[in-house]
This record gives sequence, C-alpha cells and structure tokens, in this order.
Amino acid sequence: MAALLPMLALGATLIVAAASPNGMPPASKLDLTNSSAAPVLSVSQASIQLEPITVHELLGNSAPMQPATRLNAHFDGSTATAVADLRPAPLPTTIRRRIPALWRLSKPNGGGLQEQVKVSIESIDGIPGVLNAADASGLTVPVAVKELAPRNVAIGREQYGLEGDVILEIPTAALGDATRYRGRLVIRVEGY
Repeated sequence: MAALLPMLALGATLIVAAASPNGMPPASKLDLTNSSAAPVLSVSQASIQLEPITVHELLGNSAPMQPATRLNAHFDGSTATAVADLRPAPLPTTIRRRIPALWRLSKPNGGGLQEQVKVSIESIDGIPGVLNAADASGLTVPVAVKELAPRNVAIGREQYGLEGDVILEIPTAALGDATRYRGRLVIRVEGY
C-alpha cells in the first residue's frame, strides 16, 4: 500500500495524491483501506508548503568571526598592516525541513499494529533520492528522508494508532542553482 506525494522543493509545496488498494482514488479522505481489517494509512494534508531556503541558513551560525589569540601589526612609516587568523563560523553541510504528522496508521478494529511505515523520496522520473528542477532544465538535487520514531496517538475512544514525522535533508553543496524542484514522497506500509 503506498501514497505518492508530488512535491516542489526548496520553497516548495507538497501535493498529496493517493491510490486505494483497488486502484481507485479515495472519495473524500486520503485513507488507504481494504475490507480485511488491514491497517488504515492516512495522509494529514492535501498540500504541504515547505519554507524556502534562506541566505541565513546557508551562512550557518551567525556568530562573529573569532580572531586568533595573536595579532601581528606592522607599520612601515605610511601604512599600518595587521595580520591575524580569523576563524569564520563553520558553514552548515545540510539544510533540513521537518514535515510533522505526515502520516497516521491505525487499525479499524482497534487491534495492535505490527506494520511499519517507510517513507522515501524520488524524482518525477522515479529516480530514488533526488528531485528534478521544475523548469525541466535537467537539474537534480539529492534529498535524503530521515524518518523520526513514530509516536502513539489517540484516534478515537479507546482506539490508538501511530503517527510519523519526517525530515528532508538537502546537502548545501548540491545547491548550486536557485530554482524550484519537484518529486514524490512515497509512503509504504510494510509487514501486514
């Protein structure tokens, strides 16, 4: 059972599209179910807006540069020169975007859940781990999906389920072109 989420990244919108086990889209809600009391996978939103990456994020820690413990100054009669080892703050290697409560898994009969939810990302062309530029220029950017531990949530009276967040991780070294990117988040339920 899988839900596909087409997505524009780096200042992006996630648009949710899902398919039911019978191949027909769900009528009003994005729940994936079947008649055998299998788990129900729900996607929290039909559209998710990701914040754009800012210059401040790329610059990292905004702490001022720290001078070395030693400063060498030289005056030649007309010009003063000072030499020091300035240590700039380290630049971040990864930009992160958290998507809270992306999915929820429950059982119709309220039973325990043995299943696991796995989330991955792929390009529009189906290439795992990358996004395509929305302008069809052929640019790609690698994106990793970090799944956070699911948490128990109350769904109804004496009925509980699991809910999960993910963090998208984009390496700053791959951010050479300022454009919008798109792809799909793929959500799978395994082990039922």
